[in-house]
Amino acid sequence: MSSSPPRGALRDTGVVLGTFVLLGVVSGVAWWLLVDLPEFSPGRGGGSSMGEVELGKRFNADGWYAVLALVVGFLAGGALTWWRSRDFLLTTVLLVPGAGLAAATTAAVGGALGPSGSRSGVELVQTGEPVTVALALGSDVAYLLWPIAALAGALMVLWSSTRDPGDRSGPPDRSDEHQRPDEGAAAVGTR
Repeated sequence: MSSSPPRGALRDTGVVLGTFVLLGVVSGVAWWLLVDLPEFSPGRGGGSSMGEVELGKRFNADGWYAVLALVVGFLAGGALTWWRSRDFLLTTVLLVPGAGLAAATTAAVGGALGPSGSRSGVELVQTGEPVTVALALGSDVAYLLWPIAALAGALMVLWSSTRDPGDRSGPPDRSDEHQRPDEGAAAVGTR
């Protein structure tokens, strides 16, 4: 007797993880397009300066990443839990590593599309040109937003589900719920 996972579980795993990687790529491109990156100017003696407006833009990258992670993660978690409802437990467990993949993919794609920021301090002082800061997250805590949002979306589906997880027949028929008791009895007697 082999202990290999059933084909449905492997398919669910591929669908959930693949969907999150795809969403991570799309979110990374959106993150890159939405962020207005700050610039700093090289100063004398190897230092640099950044104006108030540019300092405010430093939080722009983390803010847009958070918005994308929370919205897309929530919608993906809910949609995948609803769609892959064959095994709610497996799907919910897969949401965490899938959302982690999406978080890393979003940061990697956005960072790859943004400016590299690889110029040395000596080059900056010599050219005197303002340099755009590389697109990157300011805090590693932002990576947790994807899994948290995906699990919140899954919880919304799980809490609102009125059917048995194994029942694939659709929503229950509730057409008779709004009849008054005497109307229901009369309707039964006339059939």
